[in-house]
Amino acid sequence: MLDYRPLHEIIHAQGLRLVLVRGFPSPWGQAVKTLFEIKGLPHLVAGQEGGGTNEELVAWAGENSGPVVAWNDEKPLSRWLDILLLAERLAPTPSLLPADVHDRALMIGLANELCGELGVGWNRRLQMFGPMIEAGNPPEGIARMGSKYGYSKAAAEAAGARVAAQLGALDAQLQAQRALGREFFIGAHLSALDVYWVAFMNLIDLLPIAQCPVPEAMRPMFACGDPQVLAALSPRLVAHRDHIFKTYFRNPMEL
Repeated sequence: MLDYRPLHEIIHAQGLRLVLVRGFPSPWGQAVKTLFEIKGLPHLVAGQEGGGTNEELVAWAGENSGPVVAWNDEKPLSRWLDILLLAERLAPTPSLLPADVHDRALMIGLANELCGELGVGWNRRLQMFGPMIEAGNPPEGIARMGSKYGYSKAAAEAAGARVAAQLGALDAQLQAQRALGREFFIGAHLSALDVYWVAFMNLIDLLPIAQCPVPEAMRPMFACGDPQVLAALSPRLVAHRDHIFKTYFRNPMEL
C-alpha cells in the first residue's frame, strides 16, 4: 500500500519525490512509479485530486495534475520524456532507453504515441469525457479537465481513428520483433515503451480488479466501446501487456 505523504512535506523534502493521482490508475503516473521501481530508485509519494484545482501543487510545480517528479532542488518535472531522462540520469542501469540511436529514436517516437499530446492516453481521455460532457452538467472535475485537454465533440469523434492507427503501429513493431525471436517492443531488452504500454492499455482494457483495484462503480468509465479501437487491439498486444505486467509490475497496482 502506498505511503502517501502530505504535499507540503514532499515540496520541502530532498531526494526523489513523485506526485500521483490518488486512487486512480493514471497511466502516466503508474508508468513513472514502475520505472522508478525497476531502477530501484527510492522516492516519496504524495497524492493530488484528479480534476481538482490543486492550488498548492500549481504554486510549486506550475501544474495541477500528476505525475509531477522532483529531484532535490531541481525544477519539478511533469512531461513524460523529461521524467524518463531524469530516471536514466539517476539510475543508468538498468537502462530503459536503448543504446542504439535508431532504436532510441524509434522507442521515443512510439512512446510519444502513447504518452504525448494526441497520443493514446490523450485520445482515450477525450472519449471517456464525451458521454459526461455531452449529457450536460458534467462533474466539475470532468469539465475542468475537458477544458484543459481541448475537449470538443469533433475531437472526441476523431479520437478513435487516431488510437486505432497508433495501436496498429505498435502491433506492427511487436510483430517485427517476434519475427526476430524477441520479446520486447525494441531491441533485445526491456525498454520504457514496454512499461508505458502496460500502463496505457488500462484506458482500453482495464486489468481485472485483483490486479488493478479500481472500484466496481468506476470501472465502466474505462470500458472502450469504439469498434475501431477494439479491432486494432490485437491478441498479440494484449498478451504483451499481460507478460510485461506479470514480470515487471507490482501486482496489484498501487493506487
